[in-house]
Amino acid sequence: MQPFNELGALVENRWRQQNYNEKLLPEIAAEALSEVNPAGRVDPWEIISWFHTTPDLPQQMDLEANFGDPPLTLYVGPRFFIDVYYWLDGTTSIHQHSFSGAFQVLLGGSVHTHYRFEKQREINQHFQTGKILPGEVSLLRPGDIRQIIPGPQFMHSLFHLERPSATITIRNYKTFDAAVQFSYLKPFVAYDPFFSDASLKRKLQTVKLLLGMKHPHADRLIRELIDAADFQTAYAVLEVAFEFLCHRELEEIVGVSRSRDRFESLFERAHRKHGEVAELLPPVFEESWREKEISRRRAMIKGEDHRFFMALLLNVPERKTLLRLVKEKYPEKEPISLIVGWMRELAATRIFGSHEPNVLGIGEFDDRHLLVFEGLLEGLTGAEIRSRLTAKTPPVAGAELPVEEITNHLKALPLFKSIFGA
Repeated sequence: MQPFNELGALVENRWRQQNYNEKLLPEIAAEALSEVNPAGRVDPWEIISWFHTTPDLPQQMDLEANFGDPPLTLYVGPRFFIDVYYWLDGTTSIHQHSFSGAFQVLLGGSVHTHYRFEKQREINQHFQTGKILPGEVSLLRPGDIRQIIPGPQFMHSLFHLERPSATITIRNYKTFDAAVQFSYLKPFVAYDPFFSDASLKRKLQTVKLLLGMKHPHADRLIRELIDAADFQTAYAVLEVAFEFLCHRELEEIVGVSRSRDRFESLFERAHRKHGEVAELLPPVFEESWREKEISRRRAMIKGEDHRFFMALLLNVPERKTLLRLVKEKYPEKEPISLIVGWMRELAATRIFGSHEPNVLGIGEFDDRHLLVFEGLLEGLTGAEIRSRLTAKTPPVAGAELPVEEITNHLKALPLFKSIFGA
């Protein structure tokens, strides 16, 4: 298409004049996107129409990468190419890149979060442990442009808010001094998503088989595997076991299983062999479950405002950032009142056929809970929240308002653990 041919020719000419210096490509690509501005000139559905009907498509790149829904290559140069990535669903994946370039938002909006990783231990070239620390969080809108820097200095996540969203990306084929293209699992793990080990893959499949069929000796066989495993394999096995055995609250309540105890037994074997580094794994599994749980509930919600709120709960690292982004999205409204209103609406929304009390999966959530929730959003102390609650809902004689109990309950909910710092 003409805008992408213009864009490609501009990048090619300027980058060639700089002797294809990879360190200069991000700035060159971002400037070219700003000047040509394809996002302001091209309808994303015209791209697909052209793609369906042109007899002379550019060579399609990264056919095995499985990146985008789908990725469409619109220009191929000798040292770079231009893709448009369509996205149906947002992902919290934190990653870095082994290539450089720039991207422009074509359709929809995104929550863009920067991170940094403080490596503490290199298990091997494909697996590390350390601390994942959040940085700047911003909202991206159509037309916004960001540079892509290879390696850990541009470690980020891009959660797409609308369904679908689309981005235009200019990138080189590979920056060879960028080393491994790590992905990250909060709060402690960095791993190489392109690492492949056939024996590990088959071992994990046998673990899924044993747990899926409820084999009577599953736990013994998995313990034997963990006893013989390196740390990376033990992590992968425990990750599968966690998915099968943990957060089965309904089964636990009715006495069907004690699956959490089974997982703890497997984890203890890994801890016995690998020591304190194994203690980093349960928080990683819990955070992964939290993100999947919020994503699952967000998928049930249709309202644009509510979906935006859930996306922020999924991605922002603390309360003040949440309020700032809500204000940025809705500058004419007071963010705390807006959020409290969303919570009231969501707590009253049921999903047809579900046994849960509401779409959030929260049980009791009355006016007292809303008042405590509002106080936590404002950053009030427990005493200040109690004073407000007492003034608005006088206690029954002899009964103390359960402010601390409600506060602890809200902070512990998966929805709010990040913004309230539980």
